[in-house]
Amino acid sequence: MPGTDGPSAASHATQVLLKEVLLRSLEDKRVTLGKLGKQLGVSPPAISRRVQRLVRRGYLERDGACGLRLTDAGLRIALYALRKQEIFEAYLVREFGYRWDEVRPAAASALRLDDELIERMYAQIGRPLRCPHGLPIPARDGRFQLPQAVPLSEWPSDQPAVVSYVLSSNGEMLRYLADLRLTPGARLTAVARIPFGDSVKVQIERDRTMHEHVIGAELAAIVFVEAAPALKTRRDQADTSAAL
Repeated sequence: MPGTDGPSAASHATQVLLKEVLLRSLEDKRVTLGKLGKQLGVSPPAISRRVQRLVRRGYLERDGACGLRLTDAGLRIALYALRKQEIFEAYLVREFGYRWDEVRPAAASALRLDDELIERMYAQIGRPLRCPHGLPIPARDGRFQLPQAVPLSEWPSDQPAVVSYVLSSNGEMLRYLADLRLTPGARLTAVARIPFGDSVKVQIERDRTMHEHVIGAELAAIVFVEAAPALKTRRDQADTSAAL
């Protein structure tokens, strides 16, 4: 049976792994052992052993032969860990000028910080709604709701959109997206899909003019967009753009 001491009682290793399962599930419909191990830099035998322990403890359950799914207890721990990481990332961007492409490695120690310290950091920066990459910061009570966004690769052509969030910790990718200004809050239109490669030609609004770029399939899959009108009144977009 899952522990009853609350998410903070879970070990650091458990929090890291469950948080990673959550993040991967936002990007892929099916989280596999192979993808999870690669992301964590862990060998196949080692990740299999770790996952099996968490299955026995009731935090994960199998989804087919190699897939994984968070249980309710596992999700609570994952959201607790994600909140700490995202608040620390936002704090580093606001207070120390970190860029969005360098903040994820720097925030790796966030889960070891005292909860009260994290909450004071959160208050200090004005309790932003989103992290530097545009993902919502889970509420302290565990509430977490993603915007109705889809990957740029699936967005209809000729419909204006706004970048909602980016699911990547790859610094090189994030730097490239920042150079294009394809960051949370950016307005764009998908002009056309290029055959034989699944690339997308987009027009990105920058300095009140439109700039056309071709976005490859790998990048188009991690940039999530939503209808432009839905974001007009959200104050959280300012939280994600200042240090990009």
